[in-house]
Amino acid sequence: MAMQRSSAPSVGIDPAAVTAFADAVDAAGLGVHGLVIARFGRVAAEAWWHPYAPDEPHMMFSVSKAFTSMAVGLAIAEGALGLDEPTHAVFPEHPEVPGQTIRHLLTMTTGHDRDSFALMRPMPDRDWVRVFFELAAPYPPGEHFVYDTGASYVLGAAVSRRTGLSLTDFLQPRLFEPLGWPRPHWERDPRGQEHAGTGLKLTTRQLAEFGQLLLQRGRWEGRQLVPADYVEAASAHQTRNPWFASHESRIGYGFQLWRSTHGFRADGMWGQFAAVIPELQLVVATTSGSFDANRILETAWRHLLPGVDPAFAPPTGHPDGAVFTPGGRRVPDPVFDEADASREAALSGIRFRLQGNRLGVDELTVEFAPDQVALVLSGSGIVAERLVAGRGGWVPGRTALWPEEQLPEVPYAAWAGWTGGALEVHQQLTGTPLRRIWRLEPDSAEGARLIVTFLPDAGPEAAEDLLLTARQ
Repeated sequence: MAMQRSSAPSVGIDPAAVTAFADAVDAAGLGVHGLVIARFGRVAAEAWWHPYAPDEPHMMFSVSKAFTSMAVGLAIAEGALGLDEPTHAVFPEHPEVPGQTIRHLLTMTTGHDRDSFALMRPMPDRDWVRVFFELAAPYPPGEHFVYDTGASYVLGAAVSRRTGLSLTDFLQPRLFEPLGWPRPHWERDPRGQEHAGTGLKLTTRQLAEFGQLLLQRGRWEGRQLVPADYVEAASAHQTRNPWFASHESRIGYGFQLWRSTHGFRADGMWGQFAAVIPELQLVVATTSGSFDANRILETAWRHLLPGVDPAFAPPTGHPDGAVFTPGGRRVPDPVFDEADASREAALSGIRFRLQGNRLGVDELTVEFAPDQVALVLSGSGIVAERLVAGRGGWVPGRTALWPEEQLPEVPYAAWAGWTGGALEVHQQLTGTPLRRIWRLEPDSAEGARLIVTFLPDAGPEAAEDLLLTARQ
């Protein structure tokens, strides 16, 4: 069942502090696009930055690790795993890492000196568990922290090995259903095993509910879903983590949960946070697209927490349902020039052929209408798709051209216009933190060119620059 909803003042939160936090993340360009704040088990404030919406599941990235940790805790409680059980006892067919236990996987102190998941992903034909155990472990387990998503993957595989269920099937009746959630999407490897350390999709509200479950030490609506002693251990300081430069990423690590300046958190790349602050009975959940994600936490400490009254008593009356929303929030809108009618007339009806690319698009045509622009994309390995974008605002749609996930299609909102002599279509992929920008330059020095980039920039593979061949 969803959490109760109540006005911010009724739980001791100053609405001005919520607005100050939202204003500050916007002013700093921190890319927050979903926010839920709860206190005493009641949602008191929430916002989504248009075109993001409350009910759209969002990529959680490493927040997934926290759910895998809860699955391990449940498996331990049911006698299927032992916290200090050697990993070789679970996977005796693979090379042994002497002294390595389930606890070491949970605390990222496996003995490795690198992230093994980065080795697994390019090897779809290999057994990824074996890749993990074949990797050299130059440190004694327990002595050296290395952030290793591969360790989380092996934890998920251990739960599956000992329970006979996939990670999702194991958690469905124990966690997801009692929380009132539909079965979530979780990315899987070529053998069908969940990625475990990443790949889960949840809404911002579900992320806040998970934070509330952790705050309540695994208890939900009178039921103990996860053992309280395990949640306490998972959220406590288990090991030093001097692996990252940011202060918030060096305070300490538990069992797939991070310690924070205030409380602890489930943490996913680009600012997917369920920050839990027990001393204030507060949960702050964000979904975001930020390359400086820890500044979101620092901004919350600076602007939000001063508006939370530490002496305020938990409310006893019925919730009033008046959740505070800090104004009409929007992701940054693209800035375009005036429409270029002559260029549009010249482009209309031309079929462009593309060289090989990751999306599998072979041909592109542009269609212009008074209120929208459409990119018509086709290829030998894809169903022809019309990417429709509004001229004066975001227009929603769904796309199958998203190789980063195994879903058949994902939602987006798109906006098109001309800038610097090029046609740009901004495609905000609203189940993700990412904006894909299609930039068609009809008259570049090399000829017609299509440049596809992502914001935030995810590195070398975040951009493709393709020369086009026109076919009438």
